[in-house]
This record gives sequence, structure tokens and C-alpha cells, in this order.
Amino acid sequence: MSLDTQTALITGGAGEVGEGIVRQFLRAGATVIVPSRNEERLNQLRTLLANEDTDRLITKQADISSIECAEALRDEIDELHHVVASLGGWWQGKPIVELDLATWHQVIDNGLTAHFIAARTFLPVIASQAGSSYTMINGGGALNPVPGSGLVSISAAAQIMLQKVLAAEHQSQPVRVNTLLLATPVKTRARTQTAPEWVSADDAGKYCVYLAQSDTDGETIIFSNSNQTP
Repeated sequence: MSLDTQTALITGGAGEVGEGIVRQFLRAGATVIVPSRNEERLNQLRTLLANEDTDRLITKQADISSIECAEALRDEIDELHHVVASLGGWWQGKPIVELDLATWHQVIDNGLTAHFIAARTFLPVIASQAGSSYTMINGGGALNPVPGSGLVSISAAAQIMLQKVLAAEHQSQPVRVNTLLLATPVKTRARTQTAPEWVSADDAGKYCVYLAQSDTDGETIIFSNSNQTP
């Protein structure tokens, strides 16, 4: 599937799951923009993708957890067709009733508010454009409570509703808003022990490319193993 002449923004693209998504969009022919506040991670991403066509990889040092910085990045982008929001991360800590408010805000902001900021900033840019897509990456914690990681489950479950509301609010516009929910742990280059049924970062990337070109809209796709192909 070709995305030649199209541009994709991959927020979280410098992470290990994001790396696979970036790789697959490059292989599909897209120009790919990856922001990160950590310049070292952007340099590492370029090194890891050295065998790809990195002439179409645009890295930007930007902190998109800030509305002001996200909007500054938005204003630098001339053309945009697709957004993949691969944001948040794992957290392990105390039971919910033992948490302090600062921890609550930190984890919820990292897993949910970050998605709000990304959607608020970039979804309006592509909303009226034919063939455009906005894909949110989510995890299995959205489906099952995880003791000791309850804040991840809470923010991930709320993220599903955020996507549903965004899709409903854009029903009359051509943009397609979906969630790709990775229901297993993800095989990445840093994970030395994996299981055959786990999805890989590149599996996720291939499905994101599929969603960029399909008619799928308003869906939460539960991606459970590497044999589930579009």
C-alpha cells in the first residue's frame, strides 16, 4: 500500500513501539514527521532506521505535552494527511487508594492528557481533508484492571472514550478516527524475552498504514496477535 506524496505525523515515534510505526510508514512511501523533546532519542531513531529512506524522515525537537509547543510544531508543518498518536507508557506503583494527588496527575497526564493535547492540536488540521486519518495507539490495560498499575488502566479506558467522542464529533467530516489497541505486550528490540502470540512494533506499524488507507472509521480494533492482519 502506497502513501507516496502523503505526510504522517507520528507522535511518540521515537519510542520503541513508535519506531516500528515510523518504519512502516516510510516503507509505504510517506514523509514522516517525528517530534520528541529528547534530541538524543531522535538521533538514535535515525541510526536505527538507517536502512530505510530517511530522506523522508523529518525529526523535530519539540515537547508536545505542552499546548504552546505542540501548536508551534503544528505551525511549522506545511502539509499533513495522517496522525498516529503513540503516547503514554507503563507505570507500576501503589494501589489506587494509597496514591498521592501528584502521582495521579502525572500518570493521567502522561497517558490521557497527552492524547487530548495531540488531538486538540493536530486533528483540526486534517479534519476536512479527504482520505485523512487519526489513529490512537492504546494497550491491553484499557480492557483489564491491572493491580498496581491501575492508573494505566484508568487512563487507557478513558482514552477509548476520547477516541469515540472525537469520531462522533467528526462524523460529518472526511477524517477517520480510530483506536488500534495492542492487547498483548509488544515485541521490541529491547525485549529479549517475548512470546509467539505477542504483536510486534512493526505489526502495529503495518496496521496503522492499513488504517491510513482503509475506510475504517470510529472503531477500536483489538489487535491480539501477529497473525491478525488487515
